[in-house]
Amino acid sequence: MNGSGDTRPGAARLRPASARARSSRDGIVAVEAFSRGDAIDRAWMGWGALRVLSRQDWVPGAVRDEGRVANMERLLLVLDGALDADCGDLGRHRVSAGGSLWISTGHGLASRLGNASKDAPLRLLEAWLQPDRVNAVPAVAPHPPPGATLVDLEPDMPVAIPACAGGRCWLEVLEGEVIACGGADAPLATAAADGTHLSAGDGFGWLVGSTDAPASVSASCGGPARLLLLALPA
Repeated sequence: MNGSGDTRPGAARLRPASARARSSRDGIVAVEAFSRGDAIDRAWMGWGALRVLSRQDWVPGAVRDEGRVANMERLLLVLDGALDADCGDLGRHRVSAGGSLWISTGHGLASRLGNASKDAPLRLLEAWLQPDRVNAVPAVAPHPPPGATLVDLEPDMPVAIPACAGGRCWLEVLEGEVIACGGADAPLATAAADGTHLSAGDGFGWLVGSTDAPASVSASCGGPARLLLLALPA
């Protein structure tokens, strides 16, 4: 796998936390996997339908008024703290640590996000995906959308990576440290014989059926880990 922009058909791609862009505004520090705002990297405009993948640290009481967004599927995962999401006519939703919120903006939906606590920070992962149809009726649900799977790993218990129904996959390490292992070909360019070590904030994508796709993953360093696996259209 290439971390800098290998565009060969079937080439898997690594996006480590250390290579991602960082921004700070209005009490929110964000680490962006793909180009967003003023941080433009032509080699990383997204991964198929996955257009935004952002890890964010919010100070207590921070608020972000986002205005109207259309034709995007948005997944919000609360890693620590609590999120307050005001989705206008679709209600106000509070999401605690370990929970998620899916927002299908459809033909247009205004929202306002905030750290629900005045005393504690909020850690959030946000993903934006292009839907397969436009101008649908907006919807909100307290669970990930179809194609998004949360995987919890216990130490020293390898888990086979579930088959992706789409043409592309993206795996993001949310918490802990993991070892990803492949088959005949190692999943990463830096892989050792015992697999490749990834930490929270690292991620990689591959095409379904590619020879360097990972086959299994396990938690390492004696602690549990949590992953997000996204199945995306080709």
